[in-house]
Amino acid sequence: MSKETESTMTDNTKSAENPLSREAEAQLASTLQQNIQRRLSLDVWSRPSSSIYRSDRDDARHGLEMINLVRQITSLHPAISFTPYNIDTFAERAKQDFVTVAPTIVARSAGHSVRLVGIPAGTLFPAFIDVIVSLTYLSLPLDDEIYQIIEKIESNVDNKAPVEVELFVTPYDDVSSRLYGIFGVLAAATKSVRVTITEIAEFPILAKNRLIEQVPVVTLNGHRFIGVWALHEILHQILHLAKSEDDIVVRQESFSGPYVSEDEALRLVSEQSQSDSNTGDPDLKETDSGLLIPR
Repeated sequence: MSKETESTMTDNTKSAENPLSREAEAQLASTLQQNIQRRLSLDVWSRPSSSIYRSDRDDARHGLEMINLVRQITSLHPAISFTPYNIDTFAERAKQDFVTVAPTIVARSAGHSVRLVGIPAGTLFPAFIDVIVSLTYLSLPLDDEIYQIIEKIESNVDNKAPVEVELFVTPYDDVSSRLYGIFGVLAAATKSVRVTITEIAEFPILAKNRLIEQVPVVTLNGHRFIGVWALHEILHQILHLAKSEDDIVVRQESFSGPYVSEDEALRLVSEQSQSDSNTGDPDLKETDSGLLIPR
């Protein structure tokens, strides 16, 4: 997916029912036609918005948008299927699928799966498409060293529970989008990990509960790391855990930025728009749906 698609998708959105513009839809249809190799199922878990404030959980503010987005994507390729679920009505199934937050997409193909929490807006949208497409690949374009590490992980995990992998990102920067794609490849490469990628900007209560003050944040079986990762670094750390070694490999601090919630970002954009109204465009743009899109 190109930057052009990202811009077209956000700037020319016509309606809530069809979040993708005609131009973005045509380009995405071509991408899917060229790259989808096996059947792909997309389960969308949502919860109707409520006017009642809950201090223990975030409102699923973009649930309907996510449903409409996935429905539109599904219409572009016959190998993609879409099933919507209410997280409260189907609570037991949600538990079985390790879904605890709405909205969430559970993408599956050929026994591999990944949980994608929050709507993939802004810089995350091209990475989101790459993730769901890579799940369908018959063979991932990875080098021999990476495959050797994966084989070691799988032999050590074997019949044990998969390694729990979480990534928390925001839709405002290219670093988050790169990690989003890398962790999606991880989910497509091995069934020995259970990957959840969370766009945390729209979940300030969850961010507070999980002590998210900087992004990106990675957790591996509960062990917490802040900063950027390369695929081979993640795999080596997972292999360490798969071997049941208690001592985690210590990483040097790497690039990270402050956590900014969606509401905070909207406020900043509003303030910047006022101050920059006579000097040029702000760095961020608010779409009709309230999402923030980098220019």
